[in-house]
Amino acid sequence: MMNPPISPALAVAVPLLGAAALTGARKWLARAVMDALGLLISLATLFICAWLLLGSVHHGASVYWLGGWWPRGSTAVGIGLVIEPIGTGLATFAALLTTLALLFSWRFVETGSNHFQPLMLIFLAAMSGFSLTGDLFNLFVFFELMSIAAFALCGLKTAEPAPLQGSFNFAITNSVAGFVVLTGIALLYSATGALNMAQIGLSLGTRHDPLVLFAWTLLTCGFLVKAAIVPFHLWLPDAHAVAPTPVCVLFSGLMVELGLYAVARIHYAIFAGCFASHHGALHMILYSFAAATVLLGGVMCYAEHHLKRMLAFSTICHSGLMLATLAAGGPLALAAMLAYLLAHGLVKGGLFFLSGVLLHNRRSITEPELFAAGRKLPWAGTLGALWILGGIGLAAAPPLALLLGEAGAEHAAELTHLHGLSLLFIFGGGMTAAAVLRVGMHTFFGWGGGVISDRAAEIGELPETKPENRKIHPYHIIAPAFCILFAIAIAFLPGWLHVLRDAAAAMANQPAYLHTTYTGQNVPLTQPSWREAIPGAAGRGLLALGLGTLLALSSVFRNRLPRPLRAGAFMEHGFRPLRAMQSGHPGDYVLWITVGLALFGSAAMIFMRA
Repeated sequence: MMNPPISPALAVAVPLLGAAALTGARKWLARAVMDALGLLISLATLFICAWLLLGSVHHGASVYWLGGWWPRGSTAVGIGLVIEPIGTGLATFAALLTTLALLFSWRFVETGSNHFQPLMLIFLAAMSGFSLTGDLFNLFVFFELMSIAAFALCGLKTAEPAPLQGSFNFAITNSVAGFVVLTGIALLYSATGALNMAQIGLSLGTRHDPLVLFAWTLLTCGFLVKAAIVPFHLWLPDAHAVAPTPVCVLFSGLMVELGLYAVARIHYAIFAGCFASHHGALHMILYSFAAATVLLGGVMCYAEHHLKRMLAFSTICHSGLMLATLAAGGPLALAAMLAYLLAHGLVKGGLFFLSGVLLHNRRSITEPELFAAGRKLPWAGTLGALWILGGIGLAAAPPLALLLGEAGAEHAAELTHLHGLSLLFIFGGGMTAAAVLRVGMHTFFGWGGGVISDRAAEIGELPETKPENRKIHPYHIIAPAFCILFAIAIAFLPGWLHVLRDAAAAMANQPAYLHTTYTGQNVPLTQPSWREAIPGAAGRGLLALGLGTLLALSSVFRNRLPRPLRAGAFMEHGFRPLRAMQSGHPGDYVLWITVGLALFGSAAMIFMRA
């Protein structure tokens, strides 16, 4: 077996050990020292993950067995870390976003008695382990570690009731999701006696019975809670509204998307053979939930005037688009979803960083309070340009790289005869871009005569920084500028798509995954390019951007337009039943998780039974 160029365990051990060291010394270290050490540890983890990524690209996939416990025949005795471009790429992306978040928060965001830096490193370790592990139980362990760190980061400001409430809602809903996932794992263990994903898939083979179907339902729904898919999404806006800005970057930039990665991973590694004859029904179930997510997320995104909640609903909408892409099925759809994931994480991270700058300088995060305030900021032109570019990116319009993922998604949908996906992308991209552009027109240009207010906007949010220092430093601009500009740069560096396509082909091929796990040898697989679909995707992105711009303008200049043309103003008021779902009560959120689980399970039993 080929060994990785560096121990993959370091991608988890380095941030965990660093977090332990910083926690033990936090009472004696100054804030600047904690920031510097946290940033150095994150950079070291980024170097490790990037080295693993380069090794997997140049030398092929491999498996690292912790403690040297190699498989004995078909039995996986130990815990394996699968080193291939997709998992190592996600771990590298997690380290990159964490590094940018720690740079952005340098002596800037309140750290809760220096708890912030260790918690961010624990969060990084959990995301890295989640991306790399080949063991189903350890996938759950890292899922829980990620959730625990996120709970604490969300409620970092313990002296304020709102963060505690948001953290409590987050903890309750994601703990329920964890119990659901654990129950699904227990069912599979009872059926196979295995926890390694490859061994479970080998043991199940083509088995298709109610126990297997129920286990798949529990695992998928548990991870869809993390992915904020309707109706499992309610925790996300509450958490984003109160979490510190750097934490929101990790929530929307990667944590939500890792839920979708887990859905794809368990499907292709474990259940691909079980549901080979029911792939049409499986894809339609996922597609139905994805469509509902795009519609609700897009509508609620435009209706929000609290910037963090608005971006949270945008994440929900785009999570639905990624699930819809995954529902198209096959390695091409998987590659397209991952390409979209990367670009969306960069764009959404940049927008959250920019909202953090506004909150710091203007002491508010609500659209009415920020009206025309952006023009008074230092670096106003740069901040405004980055914000508008972020809005353009959400529409999957050129020159940002989301159009690459949208092109692959549409091409995959054509091959599998999945209809309506392009309309979902136009709607979701247009609505979320319209919301961001409307905020930009109000905040950075001062257009229009005022902003429609709502209950969420009136609640507002307390600043994350001390009032005596509103200065914007150059390093506050580095993080959002890097995210947005990198999302543009990768659109013109398509060489990475070749690696992603081949890696997705290997991940989506269950026999190839089994061969890699048991032999440690890479199985070279290729799939065709979707380059010819990019011009059409660019056209659809420009159409979504045009419709979004018109919608935003109809809001901004509503007082100058006749009533029939005030569509944007009408959409800003939202829909009362959808707002009522966002009650803030954890009992309601658990009820909706139960409803979603029942709907998903019923559809699976009706359309996917043997």
